[in-house]
Amino acid sequence: MSAKGCPHCGVANDFTRVFCADCGTRLPDAAPSAEAPALAAQGRPAPQAAPPISKPVRRTPRKPAPKPAESGFFGVLLRELILTAFLGAILAGLIQMAREPDRIPPRASANATAAKEAMVTLRELCASAKPASWTINQNAVNEFLATTIQMEASGGAGSRGAQFQRAFIRFDAGRLDLGVEQQVLGRSLYFLLSVMPEPSGQGLGAKVVGGAIGRLPMPPLLLPVFMRIFQPTITGLAQPLGLLRQAKSVTIKPEDVTLQWAGPDPR
Repeated sequence: MSAKGCPHCGVANDFTRVFCADCGTRLPDAAPSAEAPALAAQGRPAPQAAPPISKPVRRTPRKPAPKPAESGFFGVLLRELILTAFLGAILAGLIQMAREPDRIPPRASANATAAKEAMVTLRELCASAKPASWTINQNAVNEFLATTIQMEASGGAGSRGAQFQRAFIRFDAGRLDLGVEQQVLGRSLYFLLSVMPEPSGQGLGAKVVGGAIGRLPMPPLLLPVFMRIFQPTITGLAQPLGLLRQAKSVTIKPEDVTLQWAGPDPR
């Protein structure tokens, strides 16, 4: 059998090779051998070049990628910081709730005589035939509340629940705060509802503008629920509040409040 000459470097290669053993150039196909016609005459196929034997490729196994740690140091630290901040906010809120607000009026004594006279004055002013006004100070209002609002503790004697102590009014410039003091676990808690008078078509109205427990302001979204604490006090004052709504205007100062009536409608 003839050898294959490399067209690039001239090295003779075995006829079965496809690439040059010296330079790697692809070799031309081998010319048919002299015995091919004889084999064909005998009905036998000419010998075929054996395919080149390729060396097996060794593959280095890949190392599995390391799994991320489920909880690293910074993740644990972040969770601890968030938890600490959350607990700190709750603790700060509880402390603010337990603190007594500024300018809480002293406890007023009940005065049945003064309370009766105040109701008589209100009725006379509402029925007056001419414009009239009435100025009353904060202490007098709180004496009226101490006489009028008498409620039993919600939990009964010896109960650890909230126990009503008193209702009071605190005047401010242009508004007033209705307060309720309750005893909870032997400590006084103060609930404040800020109200601003506003004129309406039938006299005076009132608009709730804020609230607080101690020194912790109440979020506006919780005010409708918060007002339930004051409902027994407002219900107990239904009669005087009905007379006060007939006033034309009101001027609130830190020391007193002045109400004005316009008199009967001339129509």
